[in-house]
Amino acid sequence: MPRLIQAPIGGADGQSGKSSFLAALFLLTLVGGGAGAIFAKYVVDYTEQEVQGRLRQQQTYSETLPFTLSTRLQKLDPLVTNLASPKDAWIRVHASVLLEEETEGEVGLLRKKVEDDFLGYLRTLTLAHLEGGAGLQHLKEDLTERAKTRSKGLIHEVILESVVIQ
Repeated sequence: MPRLIQAPIGGADGQSGKSSFLAALFLLTLVGGGAGAIFAKYVVDYTEQEVQGRLRQQQTYSETLPFTLSTRLQKLDPLVTNLASPKDAWIRVHASVLLEEETEGEVGLLRKKVEDDFLGYLRTLTLAHLEGGAGLQHLKEDLTERAKTRSKGLIHEVILESVVIQ
């Protein structure tokens, strides 16, 4: 008759199963904790980069303004005149200028000089010069350049509020 070896039921194999289960549980806990820590680090770094980027955008926006923060808006009187060609065409321009706040002298006198210069310039334009978006952009740039020259740099920019050609 063959000899049978019997192992006890709660013996060494039971202890081995428990220890391997605990080792696997410990290993999964370490992997999960490590993955969570890596994900949290990624989220913190990404959030910090976004906040820093937005702060940089705000700083660069205020630093790239073409004028100082003390600049003020000065409305000009409406300008109405005829164009050089065709003779029966008229133009009406409502404009404002960005003027340095620390201006010396009479602001009203400077406004009148600029308005007079604008009227003289508008009388030299033809209808073909003002056609389309490019024509209006050139008009704005030309008026800004003339205003800067007339005011010796005190005027930063001309803002066209409305242009009507009839």
